[in-house]
Amino acid sequence: MKKTIVALVVFINILNAISFEEVKNHEKKYGILEALSHYRNLASKNNTKAMIEIAKIYANGKEVQRSFQTSYEYLQKASKLNDPEAFYLLGKLQLNKKTPYYNLVDAYNSFIKSSKLNYAPAQNILGVFLVNGVVIEKDFKMAVKYFERASKQGLIEAQCNLAFMYASGKGVFPNFGRAHAFAKKGKELGNKKCIKVWKDYNLKKYPEDKGWKFNFYNKP
Repeated sequence: MKKTIVALVVFINILNAISFEEVKNHEKKYGILEALSHYRNLASKNNTKAMIEIAKIYANGKEVQRSFQTSYEYLQKASKLNDPEAFYLLGKLQLNKKTPYYNLVDAYNSFIKSSKLNYAPAQNILGVFLVNGVVIEKDFKMAVKYFERASKQGLIEAQCNLAFMYASGKGVFPNFGRAHAFAKKGKELGNKKCIKVWKDYNLKKYPEDKGWKFNFYNKP
């Protein structure tokens, strides 16, 4: 009996000692159900990374039965702890028409909260909202600012969006050389948006930024 109790205590201690990084790195080794057990244990200790991972697993629905409700609940918990990725993923869930949480205004507000915490994907998607006039009126200049904030953090998608803005002259003066600079890396990495802008505007013809050299954000 004593041995059983000791073994149980040891098992609980091991479970408590495993970090999020260890579980994530060895998720395939553990199997999804055991990994979920570890994630839930970490989530109970306010580990927002674990909460987000659980939300992704249930939203994905490949390894477990899909449950948007479970995903939503865990993202809400992580959001209350001010996690920027949780706000962003909550917004993505609210953009999904297949979920009962579809609401463009709520999605926009979630992205705003994430953006204020300097989360690049949220800043980029807010730029897209502004370009397309979703929820709010179109504002190309403000969209460029959001794309720049995300681009400065190395987000390729934002750099491709900036390339489009400079090539099309939306919110900025047209500058094909600058569009070239922002599209080049994404094109080389196979980003579809960058490739499209590169081809549509024939950016290979404009290898240099010929614009005025003020203190602008000229390239990634």
